[in-house]
Amino acid sequence: MTNEKHIKWLYKELPRLVALGILSETHAEKLRAHYGIVDNKPAYNIAFIVVGIIGALLVGGGIILIFAYNWDSLSLGWRTALSFAPLVVAQAIYGYAFFKQKQSVAWVEGASVFLMLMLASSIALVSQTYHLYGDMPSFLWNWLVLSIPLMYLLRASLVTIIFLIGSASWATQVHDTESVWYWALLGAALPHLIGHWRKPEEPIRRQVLGWAFVLTLVPGWFGTIESNIVVFSLIGTSLIISCLNLLSPLLALENEALPAFRPFRFTAVVGTFILLFVLTYNADFGDFYATELWQGKNYDAWAGHINFVVLLLLAGGYGWLLYRQKSLQILDNLPITLLPFFAILLFLLSQIGLSDWFSKPLANLYLLTWGILLLRTGIRARDMARINLGMFVLLSVIAARFFDTNWSLVVKGIAFVLLGMGFLLANVRLARRVK
Repeated sequence: MTNEKHIKWLYKELPRLVALGILSETHAEKLRAHYGIVDNKPAYNIAFIVVGIIGALLVGGGIILIFAYNWDSLSLGWRTALSFAPLVVAQAIYGYAFFKQKQSVAWVEGASVFLMLMLASSIALVSQTYHLYGDMPSFLWNWLVLSIPLMYLLRASLVTIIFLIGSASWATQVHDTESVWYWALLGAALPHLIGHWRKPEEPIRRQVLGWAFVLTLVPGWFGTIESNIVVFSLIGTSLIISCLNLLSPLLALENEALPAFRPFRFTAVVGTFILLFVLTYNADFGDFYATELWQGKNYDAWAGHINFVVLLLLAGGYGWLLYRQKSLQILDNLPITLLPFFAILLFLLSQIGLSDWFSKPLANLYLLTWGILLLRTGIRARDMARINLGMFVLLSVIAARFFDTNWSLVVKGIAFVLLGMGFLLANVRLARRVK
C-alpha cells in the first residue's frame, strides 16, 4: 500500500510541475484519480498527545515537590547539584525528541513542556540557594526569556501557551515603566502563532492558540498601558477589538473542521458590549494633554515612546484590515468595525465639554442600534445565536436604564417580568420558525 505521506507530497508538487510544463493538467488529474482522495486530517491521536502532556506536567510537578520536601536537610553542594540535575535530565529527553521523535506531536509537546518546567525549577532552586532573584517578576522574566527558543526548536505550541500566560502575568505584576517589555515578549511569540494560524490542516491547534492569545492579551494590554491616559484606555482598546473582529474572517477557512475562527470574533463581540455598556454610565474622560500620548503620564519617557509606537501600529493595522475587508462586512458587524471612530467621537465631545449632553445618550443609542442590527440580521438569516445576542444586548440596555430611573420597585418588577416573558415567547416563536 502506498504511503499516504508520499501521496500528499505528490499532490503538493503537482501544481508546480504543471506550471513548469513537466506534466500536463490531464496527466495531473489522472494521477489524482489513480491515487484517490487523501485524508487531510491531522496524523496524530489527540488523546495520546493529551496523555503525554499531562504526564510531563505530573512528572515535573512531582520532582519539584520531592526536592521541596528534602531541601532544608541538604548541604550547599548537594543543593547546587540537584538544582541542575532536573534540567540535565530534561535536556536529554528533549534531545531524544529532537533527533528521534521530531514527527511525534506527543513527544514534541511533552518533552518541550517538561524542559520548560525543569528550567523554571532550576532557576528557582539556584536563586533560592544563592539568593539571586528576590521577587516573582524577576524570576518570571528570566524564565520566559530563556524559554523563547523552545517555541521554535520543535515548534511546541503548549510551550507557547505557557509563555503567553507567563508574559501576561509578568506584565500585571510589574505594571510600571518596565512593563512595556511585554511587547517584546509578545513579539517573540507572534511568529509561532502566525505560522500555525495559517495552517488549515491543524484546526484544533489553531483554535487553542487563538484562545490563548486573546485571553492573555487582555490582562497583558491593561497591565502594560497607562490606563489613566484616555487614548490608550479608550481608543487603543477599541482598535484592538476592531482588529480582532476584522482578523477573524481572514483566519477562518471554509474547509476547516471548526468553521469560523471563533476566539477573535468572540472576544470582539464581548469586548464591544463591555466597552459600550461602560460608556453608557461614564463617557467623561477629563482633560488630555498631547505630551502624555508621546511621553506617558507616570512612566518614563522611553516607555511612553514604545506605547505610542504600539498605538500607531494598531491604527495602521486597523486601516489595512479595514481596506482588505471593506466589501465583506455584514450589517451587524459594522458597529464593531466602526468602534474606533465612535471612541474618537466620544473623546472629542469630552474634550470640548459636551460629554454630559451627548456622550451617554450616544453610547446608549450606539448599543441599541447594534442590538437591533443583530436581531434583524439573525431573523433574516434564521440564526438563533445572533437573535439571542441581539435580544440580550437590547434587554441589557433597557434593564440598565431601569436602574437609573426613580420608579418604584413594583413598577420595575412588573416591567422585568413582562420583558422576561417577551424574551421567552420570542425565542419559542423564532425557534419554531427556524425549524
